[in-house]
Amino acid sequence: MSDNFIKHILMLESLVKSDREAPKTARQIQAEVERRWKEIFPNEPIDKPLSLQTIHRQIKAIKASGLYQIKEHADNKRGCYNARHTLSTAESAVVSAAVYQTASLTVDEKKNILSRLKSVTDTDGTSIIYGFERQIKIEDKPNGRTPPILPKIKTICRAIVEGKKITFSLRKNSAVENRQEVTASPYFVVVKDNELYLTAMIGNVLKDFKITLMRDIEIQAEDFQSEKNFSLKQHLDGACEDAPLIDLKISFPESFIENVVARFGLNRIRHFAPNGNIIGGENQYRVTIRIREDERLYEWLRRHCNKVKVNFPNAVKANLKDQLLKAIAVL
Repeated sequence: MSDNFIKHILMLESLVKSDREAPKTARQIQAEVERRWKEIFPNEPIDKPLSLQTIHRQIKAIKASGLYQIKEHADNKRGCYNARHTLSTAESAVVSAAVYQTASLTVDEKKNILSRLKSVTDTDGTSIIYGFERQIKIEDKPNGRTPPILPKIKTICRAIVEGKKITFSLRKNSAVENRQEVTASPYFVVVKDNELYLTAMIGNVLKDFKITLMRDIEIQAEDFQSEKNFSLKQHLDGACEDAPLIDLKISFPESFIENVVARFGLNRIRHFAPNGNIIGGENQYRVTIRIREDERLYEWLRRHCNKVKVNFPNAVKANLKDQLLKAIAVL
């Protein structure tokens, strides 16, 4: 293959990977082609980079071919992008369901995401998304106090992609004792209990931060490298092999059943039944859960202490009470 042929393939690769949120100018494509060339042929310097005129001419030819739906960005200074990224019906259902159930997103953010999903899915997928949009409209309860979260996630994701550390602070109503500025290596944005969290490394310790409580997020110049063998699943499961197994008995309202199942999984839940009590007009349930007594368990119990009551073991009740009192003392 000739050098020019390879450069044109790299140009097409760069263009196809663009989208409406990340369009590319001819100059950006030119730089990306040179970078990719160096990655593939580290010992063969590129003899003649693609000119901007050549890139513009090739983009015009690609648009005319109809093979890719290339569009100019509304702000033409930002270049063009590939508008054809189609999801299947099943994929659209999974993504739209996740958006609908994520409590951290504002109503407007959910509406905006679902609206954009309709442009990248098939016909049946669009119908599925319309269903979720109707549900959001029915349940819409305006709350001016809920700030948008997507700008924060955008900054975090950019840091993850670039391998840069971030700094941030926590809102004063956070139950974290140390409210000073935090420097972290961001690993993943994850969903737990329908809330969005950042899984990050602080020193040698992995922690999860609720993104709604994070503020003043800034990308730092310092690089980081994530652990190669890091298991996100193991981290989210919160399994600490050294922690003792206990039979945790808790009670909670009927509306909280989904959260309990999402946190512990059906395989750990035993003896699930109503406990015969009605509080605030809502039936109360009790379960016994076989689980390890570790910090991840206490973190969940602290976060939902207004919904969940620990019935047994007594040692867990005492520890949880002590932790909550300490948290209150620093507010």
